Amino acid sequence: MIIISSRLDFTNSDALLPEGHIIKEIDISNDSTIREIPIANLLTELHGKFVCMLVHGYNNEHEEVRDAYQILEKNIIHNNFKYDLVLGYSWPGGNRELEWWSSKSRANAVARRFRLLLELISKNTKIDIISHSLGARVCLKALKEASTKLIENYYCMAGAVDNESIEIDEEFNLSLSSLERLFVMHSAKDEVLATAYRIAEFDNALGLFGPEDKDQVERKLLNVYVANCKRVVTHHGGYKRSIAVFDYMAKTQVHNPNRFITL
Repeated sequence: MIIISSRLDFTNSDALLPEGHIIKEIDISNDSTIREIPIANLLTELHGKFVCMLVHGYNNEHEEVRDAYQILEKNIIHNNFKYDLVLGYSWPGGNRELEWWSSKSRANAVARRFRLLLELISKNTKIDIISHSLGARVCLKALKEASTKLIENYYCMAGAVDNESIEIDEEFNLSLSSLERLFVMHSAKDEVLATAYRIAEFDNALGLFGPEDKDQVERKLLNVYVANCKRVVTHHGGYKRSIAVFDYMAKTQVHNPNRFITL
């Protein structure tokens, strides 16, 4: 898998590169480096392709990111998604439970360079995104700052952003103009969002119960789809192992599902 990293030294969980990215093709079964890739070469390799970008969340060391991406890639392949290639994006989301605010700050900081990366790639490549947890902030803030559509489908799993944040006049409403379709995937059984997020933010997360104003989403935010995953996802990291979740996602690639659905 090709991993695009904004982490210092490629693997550091707590520090950003001064600028840009390190890009490597990694054998994710053993973490060995196959090759380093200059950005110009990457753009050439991706020209004309349909790719999926994976964006991890909070509190993930390099090894945990690698393992999660390996599982996601296998499920994508098994369910016959239409992607030519799966890419991993790595950012310094911390490696301890008690550094939420510094990790959130880095998520905000990395969003600009992630947007610049997406702008480069999307000129000649179709892109979908799958994010988890605080990765939603990296993605939504990047899309908010874009001036054109960058993404086809964005599958937002367990989004650790406020539950009203995509609604009109809220923090990430403008992000919706930079993508074709947003799929909000939430579970009321997510113990991390139900406890830690509420304690930190004094609010509910988008990934817990879905958008706050569901009526507004249904009537006005017409490119937003909401999947209640509480029957098939029973903990924060459960999305990547749920057969029902990947079956749902694969079906969205061939037709528009109901705007609100329970898996």
